[in-house]
Amino acid sequence: MFLHFITEREHKEAFLELAHRIAKSDGFVNRNELTYLQGWMVELGLPDWQPSADVETTTADLLGSLKDERLKRIFLAEMLLLSYADGNYNDQEKAISDEMQRLFSCDDESFASFKSWVESMNKLKVEGMKLVLGV
Repeated sequence: MFLHFITEREHKEAFLELAHRIAKSDGFVNRNELTYLQGWMVELGLPDWQPSADVETTTADLLGSLKDERLKRIFLAEMLLLSYADGNYNDQEKAISDEMQRLFSCDDESFASFKSWVESMNKLKVEGMKLVLGV
Protein backbone atom coordinates (compact mmCIF):
# COMPACT_ATOMS: atom_id res chain seq x y z
CA MET A 1 0.00 0.00 0.00
CA PHE A 2 2.80 2.45 0.91
CA LEU A 3 5.78 0.66 -0.59
CA HIS A 4 6.37 3.19 -3.36
CA PHE A 5 7.94 5.37 -0.66
CA ILE A 6 10.71 2.80 -0.14
CA THR A 7 13.30 3.69 -2.76
CA GLU A 8 16.66 2.35 -1.58
CA ARG A 9 17.41 -1.27 -2.40
CA GLU A 10 18.86 -1.83 1.08
CA HIS A 11 15.56 -0.79 2.64
CA LYS A 12 13.52 -2.85 0.16
CA GLU A 13 15.53 -5.96 0.99
CA ALA A 14 15.30 -5.28 4.74
CA PHE A 15 11.53 -4.92 4.34
CA LEU A 16 11.24 -8.24 2.53
CA GLU A 17 13.54 -10.01 5.01
CA LEU A 18 11.44 -8.77 7.90
CA ALA A 19 8.21 -9.70 6.12
CA HIS A 20 9.53 -13.19 5.44
CA ARG A 21 10.58 -13.54 9.08
CA ILE A 22 7.08 -12.56 10.25
CA ALA A 23 5.30 -14.80 7.73
CA LYS A 24 7.25 -17.88 8.78
CA SER A 25 7.39 -17.04 12.50
CA ASP A 26 4.67 -19.54 13.39
CA GLY A 27 6.30 -22.29 11.33
CA PHE A 28 3.85 -22.05 8.45
CA VAL A 29 3.43 -19.44 5.71
CA ASN A 30 -0.30 -19.03 5.22
CA ARG A 31 -1.68 -18.48 1.70
CA ASN A 32 -2.69 -14.90 2.59
CA GLU A 33 0.80 -14.21 3.91
CA LEU A 34 2.34 -15.68 0.77
CA THR A 35 0.10 -13.45 -1.36
CA TYR A 36 1.34 -10.41 0.55
CA LEU A 37 4.98 -11.45 0.13
CA GLN A 38 4.68 -12.11 -3.59
CA GLY A 39 2.80 -8.86 -4.19
CA TRP A 40 5.33 -6.87 -2.22
CA MET A 41 8.23 -8.40 -4.15
CA VAL A 42 6.67 -7.25 -7.41
CA GLU A 43 5.69 -3.84 -6.02
CA LEU A 44 9.22 -3.26 -4.76
CA GLY A 45 10.69 -4.24 -8.13
CA LEU A 46 12.39 -7.35 -6.74
CA PRO A 47 10.26 -10.18 -8.19
CA ASP A 48 13.10 -12.72 -7.95
CA TRP A 49 14.14 -11.80 -4.40
CA GLN A 50 15.05 -14.71 -2.13
CA PRO A 51 15.27 -14.57 1.67
CA SER A 52 18.70 -14.64 3.23
CA ALA A 53 19.90 -17.88 4.73
CA ASP A 54 21.57 -15.89 7.52
CA VAL A 55 19.58 -16.82 10.62
CA GLU A 56 21.96 -14.78 12.79
CA THR A 57 20.59 -11.48 11.48
CA THR A 58 18.48 -9.92 14.19
CA THR A 59 15.46 -7.69 13.73
CA ALA A 60 17.60 -4.85 15.09
CA ASP A 61 20.20 -5.57 12.39
CA LEU A 62 17.53 -5.50 9.69
CA LEU A 63 16.05 -2.24 10.90
CA GLY A 64 19.26 -0.51 11.98
CA SER A 65 19.65 1.39 8.73
CA LEU A 66 16.19 2.97 8.99
CA LYS A 67 16.49 6.54 10.16
CA ASP A 68 13.59 8.15 8.26
CA GLU A 69 10.50 8.35 10.48
CA ARG A 70 8.14 7.91 7.52
CA LEU A 71 9.90 4.67 6.52
CA LYS A 72 9.64 3.40 10.08
CA ARG A 73 5.88 4.04 10.06
CA ILE A 74 5.56 2.32 6.67
CA PHE A 75 7.44 -0.73 7.92
CA LEU A 76 5.31 -0.86 11.06
CA ALA A 77 1.98 -0.47 9.25
CA GLU A 78 2.76 -3.01 6.54
CA MET A 79 4.22 -5.57 8.95
CA LEU A 80 1.15 -5.33 11.14
CA LEU A 81 -1.02 -5.90 8.06
CA LEU A 82 1.03 -9.02 7.35
CA SER A 83 0.82 -10.17 10.96
CA TYR A 84 -2.96 -10.04 10.82
CA ALA A 85 -3.22 -11.48 7.28
CA ASP A 86 -3.90 -15.05 8.38
CA GLY A 87 -6.44 -13.99 11.00
CA ASN A 88 -4.14 -15.02 13.83
CA TYR A 89 -1.85 -12.47 15.49
CA ASN A 90 0.31 -15.08 17.21
CA ASP A 91 2.87 -14.69 19.97
CA GLN A 92 5.85 -14.79 17.58
CA GLU A 93 4.35 -12.05 15.39
CA LYS A 94 3.50 -10.03 18.47
CA ALA A 95 7.09 -10.34 19.72
CA ILE A 96 8.46 -9.02 16.42
CA SER A 97 5.90 -6.20 16.37
CA ASP A 98 6.77 -5.29 19.97
CA GLU A 99 10.46 -5.26 19.06
CA MET A 100 9.75 -2.99 16.09
CA GLN A 101 7.79 -0.67 18.37
CA ARG A 102 10.74 -0.52 20.74
CA LEU A 103 13.38 -0.10 18.01
CA PHE A 104 11.37 2.68 16.37
CA SER A 105 10.61 4.39 19.71
CA CYS A 106 6.92 4.25 18.87
CA ASP A 107 4.78 5.18 21.87
CA ASP A 108 1.95 2.91 22.99
CA GLU A 109 -0.78 5.27 21.78
CA SER A 110 0.66 5.46 18.25
CA PHE A 111 1.21 1.70 18.16
CA ALA A 112 -2.38 1.12 19.26
CA SER A 113 -3.54 3.44 16.47
CA PHE A 114 -1.62 1.39 13.90
CA LYS A 115 -3.14 -1.83 15.24
CA SER A 116 -6.63 -0.35 15.22
CA TRP A 117 -6.16 0.78 11.61
CA VAL A 118 -4.98 -2.70 10.60
CA GLU A 119 -7.95 -4.34 12.30
CA SER A 120 -10.29 -1.93 10.48
CA MET A 121 -8.60 -2.69 7.15
CA ASN A 122 -9.07 -6.41 7.72
CA LYS A 123 -12.75 -5.95 8.53
CA LEU A 124 -13.20 -3.92 5.35
CA LYS A 125 -11.54 -6.67 3.29
CA VAL A 126 -13.93 -9.25 4.73
CA GLU A 127 -16.91 -6.98 4.01
CA GLY A 128 -15.66 -6.46 0.47
CA MET A 129 -15.31 -10.19 -0.10
CA LYS A 130 -18.85 -10.74 1.14
CA LEU A 131 -20.15 -8.08 -1.22
CA VAL A 132 -18.26 -9.48 -4.19
CA LEU A 133 -19.19 -13.08 -3.45
CA GLY A 134 -22.80 -12.22 -2.64
CA VAL A 135 -22.64 -13.82 0.79
